[in-house]
Amino acid sequence: MRISRGRLAAFAAPCLPVAAIGLPVVVHLPPYYASTLGLDLGIVGLIFFLVRLVDVPLDPIVGHLVDRTRGRFGRFRPWMGFGTVVMMAGVAAVFMAQPGISPLLAFAGLMVMYLGFSAVLVSHTAWGAVLSDDYHERSRIFGWWQTANLLGMLIILAVPPAAVLLTGGDKATGVHAMGWVVLVTLPLAVAWNLFVVPERPRIGGETHRLGDIFGVLRLPLLRRLLLVDLLANLAPGIGGALLLFFFEAARGYSPAEASSFLLFYFTAGMFAAPLWVRLARRIGKHRAIMWSLFAYALCQSATLVIPADNFPVAAAAMALAGVPAVAPAFLLRAMLADLSDAETLASGSERTGLFYAALAAVQKLGYAVPVGLSYPILGIIGFVPALGEGNSESAIWGLMFMFVVPPAALALASALVVRGWPINAEVQARNAEALAS
Repeated sequence: MRISRGRLAAFAAPCLPVAAIGLPVVVHLPPYYASTLGLDLGIVGLIFFLVRLVDVPLDPIVGHLVDRTRGRFGRFRPWMGFGTVVMMAGVAAVFMAQPGISPLLAFAGLMVMYLGFSAVLVSHTAWGAVLSDDYHERSRIFGWWQTANLLGMLIILAVPPAAVLLTGGDKATGVHAMGWVVLVTLPLAVAWNLFVVPERPRIGGETHRLGDIFGVLRLPLLRRLLLVDLLANLAPGIGGALLLFFFEAARGYSPAEASSFLLFYFTAGMFAAPLWVRLARRIGKHRAIMWSLFAYALCQSATLVIPADNFPVAAAAMALAGVPAVAPAFLLRAMLADLSDAETLASGSERTGLFYAALAAVQKLGYAVPVGLSYPILGIIGFVPALGEGNSESAIWGLMFMFVVPPAALALASALVVRGWPINAEVQARNAEALAS
């Protein structure tokens, strides 16, 4: 059954404010807390690191609770609603914090925000998995999901400069404006989702116990898919962590020009998502992922020939790199829906929430590892960010190597792991028929 565009829009709507949280946490909030709010730089780094460390185990716990939820409102709606309320409280505490805030209060605000974020993210993606049991329609569902995510990031990128331009304010004005955008749009988007999007009844009998949270990792196909996701996230993660350094120190672009390349990257990815949905329909989801990873490795390698004095060419190159980078994130989630059906059929118990929680935890690791891995290596090779183009030739070459080779190699490794994925359209059709009966 083909899902209407109106229903897909309602499903994807929460992605706009949810995705808008991720970028400020990495780009805007740490320097804001260290400068405007007056916290020690080392304390800020420790707070944001500890929050992410504690946050990763939250996802499997939330997934377990989602799977065990029963009631008249379904299993996903209560957690979407709960997560929205908690997340709004955390956003208010984090984005509206005032100078003089203590490290403990800063940590507590971030933890509350991430608790709500986990509840919304896990329940929302798991809900998307059961909107349809059709192999190709699931690509379309998560294609809308990914497009809305990228649109949310593009919108939030524009908020700080727009707020400062309109009000004549400072950095605090931009941070507060981002918080207000999320606080206003999140409840409206989630309400639209809750009232329009249907839930599929649970399939199977009693679900898993708390002790089974990590037991799902014994499933070979789930481990394989999680490895594909980890490698596919690490590739652009390392490239993203080093992007500003590369364009400023190795190519001589200004910080403003280097930052603007992200707009071209995300915009191209947003418009490319429907094209990958069509390709996945023609050749299968795992083959489309393989092609996207090969293309990403090629585009990342081609950045070595980006000129130092030609902004249009550099912007076009970043837009081209954004086209394949968008595909793995949403096609892997569509593949996980097929895997969840296969495991439900094999075990007699549906564990969709737990499966998507595991994927969310791995995705967060893919975001956290690149900075922790690549920055120390840059220090070892002698690269100093403050020196910019003044770094030694060997340090610049080391930076260029780190920006190109590991991301390309990880993308190719991910393509090899996903090769030969056994659940295709025919297999999923048989599984869906068996589950329906």
